[in-house]
Amino acid sequence: MPAPTAAGVKPQFKFPMHDIHLKKSLGNLKVACILALAAPMCFYVFHNLPRKMKYKNFYSNYDPMDAFDRMMNGGYLSSCPPGSGGKKKDDKKKKK
Repeated sequence: MPAPTAAGVKPQFKFPMHDIHLKKSLGNLKVACILALAAPMCFYVFHNLPRKMKYKNFYSNYDPMDAFDRMMNGGYLSSCPPGSGGKKKDDKKKKK
């Protein structure tokens, strides 16, 4: 409501865009900070943790000699032609 003055009624207008730039800038800054903290956490949870579990499962069951034998028998190694490997010895034959 306009305030009365001695010279008469003078309307008092407030600029409607007052401090709108500051408010929007601070809001954008808050959103940017939240996203800057949330993005690495999401990347860690949804990318790195499953990858670490895959590596853990792979290397807990990994047998390098079995992999070497498969590569040797498949002909992938030039220094070991297919069929040049020794036969696997059974543990039962060793005990006898």
